[in-house]
Amino acid sequence: MKQIKPLGLLILSLLLCHLALAQPVKIIFDTDMDSDVDDVGALAMLHGFANLGDTEILAVMVSSLNPWSPGAADVINTYYGRPNIPIGAVQRFGVYHKSKYARRLCEEFKPNVKLGEDMPEATLLYRKILSSQPDTSVVVVTVGDLTNLSKLLQTEADQFSELKGIDLVKKKVKHLVCMGGRYPGDQDPRPWGNFKSDPHATQHVVAAWPTRIYFTGGGAFADSVPTGKIFFREQYKNTPMAHAYKLFLESWKRNWHHSADIIAVYVAVKGHQPYFRLEERGYNHIFEDGTNLWRLAPNDERHYLVSEFAEGIDPKVIAEKFDAMMVVQKQSASH
Repeated sequence: MKQIKPLGLLILSLLLCHLALAQPVKIIFDTDMDSDVDDVGALAMLHGFANLGDTEILAVMVSSLNPWSPGAADVINTYYGRPNIPIGAVQRFGVYHKSKYARRLCEEFKPNVKLGEDMPEATLLYRKILSSQPDTSVVVVTVGDLTNLSKLLQTEADQFSELKGIDLVKKKVKHLVCMGGRYPGDQDPRPWGNFKSDPHATQHVVAAWPTRIYFTGGGAFADSVPTGKIFFREQYKNTPMAHAYKLFLESWKRNWHHSADIIAVYVAVKGHQPYFRLEERGYNHIFEDGTNLWRLAPNDERHYLVSEFAEGIDPKVIAEKFDAMMVVQKQSASH
């Protein structure tokens, strides 16, 4: 019996580890859902992971003042059979982006939610949801402006929690995945990307966020993974995702787009392996205008970078797998 008992404990420990690993990742998805269409693909892929049991989508937060962006997110949530996912939106002080598809999606598919200014305020919804979750259990993935996250860090105690925002994040968030910037650096002041539209919020979050931050990049790295082609196939042409990609890519005269936000969602749910390399040295330096540079010293133990492919990985193969993930449906769903 003395020999069996340790073996039994080992087996029990392995089973508990397996169950822990099998738990879906709790995700809050923060998006601008307006000026680029990879936000659409990223939310679609997040639902694909949810349909496989890999993730639980706790909420969608909208960082743009475009009034149609929350509705566009709701249309996608509803298509995948999750019309009740809470949606919060930035209020009053934020960045407005034009969109080629947000209003058109709302007009075509009739969302269940109101215009952005009538939606729950994002930081209050963050506090409500985070306070209800187990400690260090939530992964936040941001693929838009960092406005909501900066405001969250500055919140005070309220009816949801006695903790200040930064302490609530430290207690409840496992880590942040942040799509923004180009690496090793982006010194172009022109306002593309997610860091430059609200540069003060970017500086604040990157400096003050109390958990690990996994940064994922755009530019040539994201262009190497061409996704969205699947929505041009006959069986998906009437979906809201196909509608958004078609509207956005008309002027580009092509049927694919980069995967910046989509890569961030993959990293949030699955981590960097097996497709990407993780840079653990250095830190992300954000300049006053929102441009950025990855410096290898000094080291910030919170900052990690995913902006290169693992050895031997073909980006086109990643694109095919990502495209397939965007259209994974629930077994019982019919559209």
